[in-house]
Amino acid sequence: MTGTIREQAAAPWGLSPVIPENLPWRLGGGLDETSYGPVAIQLRRGAEVLGYDPANLTDHQRTLVEEALQDPKQNAFIAAGFLAQIKAESGLADVPADQMTEAQMREIAARYNGGPYWDLPKAQGYGDRFVDNLGQARNAMR
Repeated sequence: MTGTIREQAAAPWGLSPVIPENLPWRLGGGLDETSYGPVAIQLRRGAEVLGYDPANLTDHQRTLVEEALQDPKQNAFIAAGFLAQIKAESGLADVPADQMTEAQMREIAARYNGGPYWDLPKAQGYGDRFVDNLGQARNAMR
């Protein structure tokens, strides 16, 4: 729904000063910042993982990435690629996932949520909630 509303705000109607970036609440944001799929990956992040330049996406490429993100199997693959990218950028590429400390997992989760603003309170809170729920996730996987 957010993607559709942002697309409508970006349409060249010329009748309204509304643009995607100044929509209210969580609706605000650029088209390529819209998250899709069960793991909620932003379109621009999905584009990066799939080898596209997110700053220069064609409409066709944007559609392909959006469709891939909405397919659960492809979404999981893209999310795994994005997490691997974050892990490498954090200097943790050589740390096996089962040997990561809670602090390292918290950082990865905060980076996943906040991008370049991962050290801000909102993203840090996401990291904290991720670590707080690890036990439930482990139990669900049994």
